[in-house]
Amino acid sequence: MKTFDLFLVPSSSETLDGEAIGRKLAESPWLIQDRSDPTQLVYHNQDNSVRFFILLDPGLLEKEPAAEHDGYEDEEAAGATSVLPDAGDLEQANLPGAEEEEEEQDPVIDMPTVTINIPLFQPSGVAREAISFLLSIARSAGLDSIDPQAPGGGEAGSYSSEELYDSWLKTQKSVFLELKGELDFIRWSDERSRNFFGYAASCPGLREKYREEGLDVLQVQPAAYNGDVLSLCVWRTDVPAVIPLTDLVLLERVRQKRSFFGSRKVTDELLVTGDELWKILAPFSQAIDEPAPMMIFREAELPPSQVTNDLEGLKGEPATAKRTEFDGVIDFDLPTAEPEPESSLE
Repeated sequence: MKTFDLFLVPSSSETLDGEAIGRKLAESPWLIQDRSDPTQLVYHNQDNSVRFFILLDPGLLEKEPAAEHDGYEDEEAAGATSVLPDAGDLEQANLPGAEEEEEEQDPVIDMPTVTINIPLFQPSGVAREAISFLLSIARSAGLDSIDPQAPGGGEAGSYSSEELYDSWLKTQKSVFLELKGELDFIRWSDERSRNFFGYAASCPGLREKYREEGLDVLQVQPAAYNGDVLSLCVWRTDVPAVIPLTDLVLLERVRQKRSFFGSRKVTDELLVTGDELWKILAPFSQAIDEPAPMMIFREAELPPSQVTNDLEGLKGEPATAKRTEFDGVIDFDLPTAEPEPESSLE
């Protein structure tokens, strides 16, 4: 599937600051570097499943500082490109006719300093996060952006996030019409998308806020279920947690099983709706509505008897939902593909 690509290039008034780019990349906990090709990076946010690809100019690898955390893996000297010609090039340059051959060669096209490939036909939160990340690199290193999807291949300059986001929308609408509506999509409502990405964006702050209490901040993820893609979280019932309101919850239900030798904990898995779990826990939880509905359930280790009985009585179903990607999930409207005009009969 075609992607929406954005380039970063040195500003005409700035010299390239490779160290600033390296520092900015190293700040992100979500970047993974390809060991076989250090110029290729994958951005994968575990809190919201946003995923896109980044390509670096090989010349940057000579300037990057070593990363100090596991998210951004630096290979020593891997992929570094020498700016000096080798001996064979020097000999060739001194041969008769070398200048004429050089003039006949195609001109060298400069590679963008940074290229970001943003998926099309995914929720708007994916594009907004990728664009925000790109512009943060541009600001930190004094780089200009280029939108090659713009008329004429785009011009280098300073663009707002909304300008680039609008171009992302226009590009996929254009691609959709070219394909004459042959692609199938799953349309998320504004509310579902807002709750999903709003909660995910708050997760780092929630972890910091509730770290001393030992609360687990549950992550949300897209899950394939009965031909649909829904929001899902996973909760183990004996763990105090921040629990978002999702379409589905994979419940790791912990129960005490009694035997002749005493009792022991056993765990089973079942899939329930978020509304079912909400009704059980809400009376004993702290409710939060912004930026998305969630509840703080602190009494998991010694739950009220009503909670224990209600969780025990949940029927649910086997864990049939599978974690998936956002491909084909949108939260915006696409134009209706116009049918081919029928040829008139004479």
